[in-house]
Amino acid sequence: MQVLKFTIPITPVAQKRARHAVRGKHACAYKHKDQRSAEQVLNTFLKDFQPTQPLTGPLVLGVRAFLPIPKSKPKKFKAAAQAGEIRPIVKPDMDNVLKHIKDCMSQMRYWGDDKQVVEYLPGTGKYYSDQPRWEIELRPWVPDMKPLEEA
Repeated sequence: MQVLKFTIPITPVAQKRARHAVRGKHACAYKHKDQRSAEQVLNTFLKDFQPTQPLTGPLVLGVRAFLPIPKSKPKKFKAAAQAGEIRPIVKPDMDNVLKHIKDCMSQMRYWGDDKQVVEYLPGTGKYYSDQPRWEIELRPWVPDMKPLEEA
């Protein structure tokens, strides 16, 4: 398998919690309409990079979510954020960002199940940028050939 590496030029968002309701005498869970809309937009972009067959075996995923720099911040903050000296410690949280991209990649059949993702690449995280985007990398997991050093 080759390495899949691509950029999606939309602002990263997080997975929203499932909504719950009682309809008649039955409880049900459903996605918020904003969640469905965000998934449709992301899936439109993911379709362009979709593998012909779902990937098999253990996978390593890299996700860099570039969030917009807040306009309300001073110039010094904006310059530091653009230079990578400041990282976002605001919502959305990284777990939900990863959940959103993995769920969409599952819907687009990048893999059989997201349980195949056994590791994240170094650099996976949230960043600031003037150009909000997702940077995605997906590759097969290769066992480390280095023996563990004895203590």
